Amino acid sequence: MEKLQPRVVWITGASTGIGSALSEVFCRQGDDVVASARTESRLNELCKRLSSQTGSCTAVPCDLLSESSVTHASERIRTAHDHVDILINNAGVTYFKDFMSTSTEEFDHVLHTNLRGAFLATKSILPEMLKKKKGLILNIVSYAVKEVYTKSAAYAASKAGLEAMMNVLRAEVRRDGIQIVHVYPGAVVTPIWKQHQIEKYGSQMLTPVHIAEMVYQISIQPPSLMVEEIVLRPQGGDLQV
Repeated sequence: MEKLQPRVVWITGASTGIGSALSEVFCRQGDDVVASARTESRLNELCKRLSSQTGSCTAVPCDLLSESSVTHASERIRTAHDHVDILINNAGVTYFKDFMSTSTEEFDHVLHTNLRGAFLATKSILPEMLKKKKGLILNIVSYAVKEVYTKSAAYAASKAGLEAMMNVLRAEVRRDGIQIVHVYPGAVVTPIWKQHQIEKYGSQMLTPVHIAEMVYQISIQPPSLMVEEIVLRPQGGDLQV
């Protein structure tokens, strides 16, 4: 177990679902969480809820579709904390539509959020990590990269692209002390699902807390250990909803 002092942890997509649970777990364990999402009011509610925890929570709104927004967010973080120890690329969107029903606008929205957004966030903090010769980048990918789920073509493409992009980056920076970890969750009860899907399948899904607790455990492993991938799936197996 490797944790001697609070870390600065930037979490994208922090206002709901897995991101909210990640914020709570890291904050409870004493880290300084920077929570990002597009909706500032939700971030403020999150940080208010976590105000009694051991660590801190700071709301930094960020729209991953905008490079200038990402740049501004990373500058605010550096002003407040000087650096980022851990980046968790968690933000994600999808449309549950078959290939032919997916519009170009919807495809672009998914790819730009899930893939390009992670590229921008990572690139904004990587120079400081390289200077320090230390850093952890955790990517919430998806089991959709390893299994075919119909009505998820754009989502699967974005997550497969994220996996491939970060595999290359890992090879480029691992000698610089930067660790890059992929987390592949199966179905998780989050707002990404429609309410009727949660009502029908929710009892068979993982919870955001399941994911957050495991991600935290990864974050406190010794720097000599590279956890490259971890798959988290419901006990009952795949859900084809």
